[in-house]
Amino acid sequence: MLVTLGSNSTINSGSTQTFQYACNSLQSVYIRCNDDGDDSLSGHLTVQIGNDVICNDISFIGLAQLSLLKGGGKATTADAYFAVDFGSHILEPLENVYVTIRNNSGSAMQAVDISATVNEGGIYEPLKLTEYSDSVFTDSNTLCVYAYGNSSIENDTTAFTVRNQSYSATPQVQSGVNVALSMVQGEFTEAKQIAVMAKNQVPLDTSINYAPGASNVDAVICVSAMPKTSSKATASVKAGQAVLSSMTSSERKAL
Repeated sequence: MLVTLGSNSTINSGSTQTFQYACNSLQSVYIRCNDDGDDSLSGHLTVQIGNDVICNDISFIGLAQLSLLKGGGKATTADAYFAVDFGSHILEPLENVYVTIRNNSGSAMQAVDISATVNEGGIYEPLKLTEYSDSVFTDSNTLCVYAYGNSSIENDTTAFTVRNQSYSATPQVQSGVNVALSMVQGEFTEAKQIAVMAKNQVPLDTSINYAPGASNVDAVICVSAMPKTSSKATASVKAGQAVLSSMTSSERKAL
């Protein structure tokens, strides 16, 4: 179900604001900032479930570009909006979802809307997003790797090494931009600022290495699978069974 965490909020310069929601599961978070003062991309997003950080202060710029690749998003200074897909997280009884926005600009961010899809059940597949500003690092249980810049990286020929137990490859950044452009409908300027550098069929610890001085890449976002717990897996099954037991006979026939 869709819930509202914040509406038309103002986040002052250099400040953070946290929006909290109590639920049984989390699937996605949606953000829009329609700031006429051109500060719509000045935010950074952190999402926590209990003490677990599943989105680590990631720039609106990267998140909006990533959302564009997944079906819809906008990354302009006057109007930015995006969805963040977290798979499906199950919450323990005393856990809540915390969505924190940090304003990195010199003026207030206005007209900030925050919503989320929660309690939709489905398969228990928790995902996390991690942004790396380092040019050499290793990410755990990696599924996808995206490089992005504050300006176009479509002609960036920097070698970008991706290595894990399954393969080792060194594509150029511009090759990842070609992949990104093929994933959007039409030619979008924002799609030239993000590169799809790797997709793993299964979660694999993945090492990244590129030369930052020669590249226009500002940061890398990794989408990773999170470890599952037996208690949360059991809770997911019980939630699905509860939905089935509450259905009428006519609703069951439509399954």
